[in-house]
Amino acid sequence: MSKKKIVAVIGLGYVGLPILHLLTKRRVNCIGFDVDKSKINSLKIKKSYIPDITNKQLEIFSRKQFYDMNEISNIKKADYIIFCLPTPLTRNNQPDMSIIGDAFNRIKKFLKKNQTIILESTVYPGATKKIFFSFLSKKFSIGKNFFLCYSSERINPGQRYKKKYKFFLHNTPKVISGYDQASLKKINDLYKNIFKNVHLAKSMEIAEMSKLVENSYRSVNIGLINELKIICHKLNIDIHEVLDAAKTKPFGFNAFYPGPGVGGHCIPIDPVFVNWIAKKNGVRAKFVSSARDMNLNVTKWVVDQIYKKAPKIKNKSKNTKILIVGLAYKADVNDIRESPGIKIFKSLLNKNNIVDFNDSKINKITLSKKTYYSKPIESCAKYDYVVICTNHSDLNKKVLLKKSKKIFDTRNVFGKINLKKIIKL
Repeated sequence: MSKKKIVAVIGLGYVGLPILHLLTKRRVNCIGFDVDKSKINSLKIKKSYIPDITNKQLEIFSRKQFYDMNEISNIKKADYIIFCLPTPLTRNNQPDMSIIGDAFNRIKKFLKKNQTIILESTVYPGATKKIFFSFLSKKFSIGKNFFLCYSSERINPGQRYKKKYKFFLHNTPKVISGYDQASLKKINDLYKNIFKNVHLAKSMEIAEMSKLVENSYRSVNIGLINELKIICHKLNIDIHEVLDAAKTKPFGFNAFYPGPGVGGHCIPIDPVFVNWIAKKNGVRAKFVSSARDMNLNVTKWVVDQIYKKAPKIKNKSKNTKILIVGLAYKADVNDIRESPGIKIFKSLLNKNNIVDFNDSKINKITLSKKTYYSKPIESCAKYDYVVICTNHSDLNKKVLLKKSKKIFDTRNVFGKINLKKIIKL
């Protein structure tokens, strides 16, 4: 691909910003857009808002690379337009493509011949065509003077903190697809120079479905382990000791680990996409749906166990003091979407407990119009109970172990340490 080509990235969140950074690192001329002006302002002063991109890494950028969506007319400069936008669920648990649709509506009048659109968002099979094809086919000849592609993102936030982790954005194989062979060639010309390996899917629907399969696989296995955790707890068996034994088998077994629930944009959401598209086509996604239900219900199970082990927490007149350690949905990120920690926080708060939180990646949260600020980990001594919901790499376990009065450990942070003050859930 000629380095004179310009690539535009729409959406500079957990997916878009790392992609823009990688493009810049590969010396591709690129620009980024986001609807959130505060993000654009932060990027211009080299201040990152996601843990996986440091302030130092932002030094590679020029201020001129960033635009808010009010400056979307600059999209006409681009040869490639990459959409990296969220696809949440509606209140009726249906895929919500409106954020992508809104962004596409804003760029329509600036589109020109020979541009290529690439969708990176997680969608159901057929969504890329549904969102873009109708308009594009009226204005252009797709495959001749305009090109349409899909490539699912495979970013795993928080991995830069893990010393032995091997796969990052640049060296994780990239599944790419196109509306036709000409479109496939366009995305391949760009991505083969950006990513270490690319896999050419035969259709956009195959690529779209592959992303849902990847995350449904994880959801089903996590759901299985969460169910086994509950069974083992009833049998007074440590599920983590069981997993240590099971994973010694060198074939036919991959270890998944239990927790207080699942969060983020992928595991809680993607199985719903599968279930939705299955129902629309007269098929039942029984395993996928059951696993999702388990991963949601295990959060309630954790709360019920906390009430069972510490009944005064449920007594609204006691005003018990509780510190939630970790609100991010997983380690080493600052993302609270669908976070089980947030759900546990709200549940305990609803019983008139005094609830605070500590999270090294999150400074503050607002719940029911009240703002809560992260407390220092040393303050754990002031609380009746500590509930560990996220195990960030920089979590000070020694302080927690020494100063906490009682700990509910939902992440196996203390492993084989057996003390009366630690209750493993």
